[in-house]
Amino acid sequence: MIGDNGGALQGSAKTAGLGTDHLLVVALTLLMGGSVVALVGQHTAAQAGPAIVLSLLLAALGTLPMLYCLRMAMRHVPNPSGLHGLLRAAWGKPLADVLVIALLLELTATTAGLAQSMTNHLYAAAGAVDVAPAQWMPLPLAASILLLLLGAATAALRTPCALLLASALLTVKLGVGLLLLLLAARHVHYAYWIPWLPTATAPYRFGLGGVLAAGAALLGVLLGAGLLAGFAGSLPRPRSQFSKAAGAAVLMAMLWLMVMAALQSGLVEFAALASTRPLSVALQGVPQLQWFLPLLPLAGSAGLAALQMVLLLLAARLGLEVWVPASGDAGTHARLLLTLALTVLAAALALLLPDGWLPQLPGPAGLLVLAAVCLGVARRQWQARAAANEWRLIPMLLAPVATALCLLLAVTSQLFLPLLVVLAVVSAGVLVRRHAGRPR
Repeated sequence: MIGDNGGALQGSAKTAGLGTDHLLVVALTLLMGGSVVALVGQHTAAQAGPAIVLSLLLAALGTLPMLYCLRMAMRHVPNPSGLHGLLRAAWGKPLADVLVIALLLELTATTAGLAQSMTNHLYAAAGAVDVAPAQWMPLPLAASILLLLLGAATAALRTPCALLLASALLTVKLGVGLLLLLLAARHVHYAYWIPWLPTATAPYRFGLGGVLAAGAALLGVLLGAGLLAGFAGSLPRPRSQFSKAAGAAVLMAMLWLMVMAALQSGLVEFAALASTRPLSVALQGVPQLQWFLPLLPLAGSAGLAALQMVLLLLAARLGLEVWVPASGDAGTHARLLLTLALTVLAAALALLLPDGWLPQLPGPAGLLVLAAVCLGVARRQWQARAAANEWRLIPMLLAPVATALCLLLAVTSQLFLPLLVVLAVVSAGVLVRRHAGRPR
């Protein structure tokens, strides 16, 4: 996955620009590093049943308006400077600062939650071979230590090298999944896939309503791939590269997840998958595959480690866009310090807060940022069409649809009210900073 722009990257020490291949690594890590896979498992049993494949298809189609808006937004920025630049061009610097700082805080909290989840996976893998590490090291302490190690590696390596390491970790997860697919395909019972839309039976939510409910939750995570815009500023030609890389990543990830969801639903009856780890439950019903059980949490921990590295890179890039606009050696030094600071903050959260309190999925802040980008595209299109007196239905509808989807998913999130408090505090801080910086 790394290679098409490697030579150019070696010769660009100041900008450490990213190529299409690196964007593909980031996109795949965001989509498959842990969040979507976990939701697929949960909604297979609780909501959509075997029809989770249809939910994945609906979620993939729902990302198309958002990708269109990001492409249009970057076309209207002469020199794209990342996600902050897109927001600043559409709504001005104060609102851009508020949204990006809120997103930065959310990414830090999510990284801490992912560290706890990764440690849970590692402890589960150890428990599968009759080892109990929790007896000599508490889970929060292990999570903070592992996060500090990952953060130090992310800060010390140049961005392309850090993404190489994330790609290696993601390859472990995908390799285990491919091995499972090859070995488990012969044990699939095709009758378990019928009916695709089973009737609703308590406490499940099957039927068309379950498909739509699962699709909405999956769409909320898939829209997190819009964070790729945070990397767009360092690309020599971000418009075509971004759209191609993100589109290819979404297609590849969704096809892979559909195949894995179909495999999971075909091993045992979907009613037996009522668990937080339904794939493990499915393998327990096949004696020939039970030796595979320790590998599943190891693969999950590798994907979560890659996801933490990518989120730290995104958070550091967002922080640089807000506070350190300079590039070159100063920018490199600032990225190192900012990555370390965010790592220490996330490690402190993972150590101090109980397991389950921190988010492990893209939250409402990212959705609000994407809604702001999409709404800016819609406003610009309406102004341009009105001036030219030219109206085309589909382009005029895509941006409002993308905005509505992002806002709806953000408002229905459980973390929406805490986000409003964070936005109020950040807005007050930005206003105070602007007032203090004005000449008297």
